[in-house]
Amino acid sequence: MVDGTRHVLGVVGAVGTGAMGGFFLAFSTIAMSGLRRIAPPEGLRAMQAINQSANSSPVLLVSLMGTGVVCAAAVVPSIGRLDEAASVYQLVAAGLYLVGTLGLTIVFHVPRNNDLDLLDAASPASIGAWRDYARTWTAGNHVRAVSSLLATIAFVLSIRAE
Repeated sequence: MVDGTRHVLGVVGAVGTGAMGGFFLAFSTIAMSGLRRIAPPEGLRAMQAINQSANSSPVLLVSLMGTGVVCAAAVVPSIGRLDEAASVYQLVAAGLYLVGTLGLTIVFHVPRNNDLDLLDAASPASIGAWRDYARTWTAGNHVRAVSSLLATIAFVLSIRAE
């Protein structure tokens, strides 16, 4: 891989993972905190509406998946250059994002969002499900935020190591 390519992947990767990490951190600490403070039926309805908006947001999809593509692109050429610190940092960054952010989104958050969308907010039985969702989903979202932000640090370190 040309060093210029590695540099571009590092910069774009740092920007993408940093943006996603900031998004997840803000959502966990501000949005979910606010949703958990209102009456459960309203919080549940609001989260259902947020999930519908997220599912139809091209900006979120491009940001989340595009960053994944950049991370995947950084893996292939870096594997052959493990003697270089910049390549190792890019592999670490890519792994953190692909597993801790994108993988967690696919295997943990999406199924929970789909289950939440099936709940009737007016049903008293849904209150417990909403509270459990809000607690576990937020904990998982903290993991996505931390994974993304650690990936950002690793991408920045890869640039510094060039």
